[in-house]
Amino acid sequence: MDKHPYKIILLSVLLIAAIGIIIVLSGKKQQENSTNTLPVAEAQESQLTSVVSPDGKLTLTMKESKTQDNTTYSFLTTNSDGTQKEVFTKIVPSTSTLSIPANTFSPDDKYIFLKEDDSGLVDYFVVTPSGTLDISSLFAAKYPNYKITDVTGWGGMTLIVVNVNNSDGSIGPSFWFNVSGKSFIQLSDRFN
Repeated sequence: MDKHPYKIILLSVLLIAAIGIIIVLSGKKQQENSTNTLPVAEAQESQLTSVVSPDGKLTLTMKESKTQDNTTYSFLTTNSDGTQKEVFTKIVPSTSTLSIPANTFSPDDKYIFLKEDDSGLVDYFVVTPSGTLDISSLFAAKYPNYKITDVTGWGGMTLIVVNVNNSDGSIGPSFWFNVSGKSFIQLSDRFN
């Protein structure tokens, strides 16, 4: 037996103190690292959606890049020889989504229409060679007693079919939106 038990006790106390100091210093170092690090918005992997025009001459590709706060949508057309052209880009809050509806290409592939949904508030717009036309805003300004329920696609080279409800919620008429004249034409029948 050891005649000096206080040496073992002293050695144990020193060992425990050393471990405590290491833990405290390690925690301080981690705290310094975390306070010196700025938050970084991480981008998620891009998603691609593609639609081919009915005549097969163009492909519309939607590229979606998300961050924590917003999403960037880029739309590109690719022709049959592989030449690409960016036709539209929009950054929206993370609550919004853009999509390529069915029948998105005009019959001559000159125009495309797109849909934006922000938590149930839907907006339709047309991408033209000279910019974009917001169908929803133009319609609301001219016909405040109707509410657009759907835009179903092209009814001619420059005509898009717009279905609406009356202000009381009952089914309303259909309209053509004339892209070239930025005007609406009420139809006698409802297109569904």
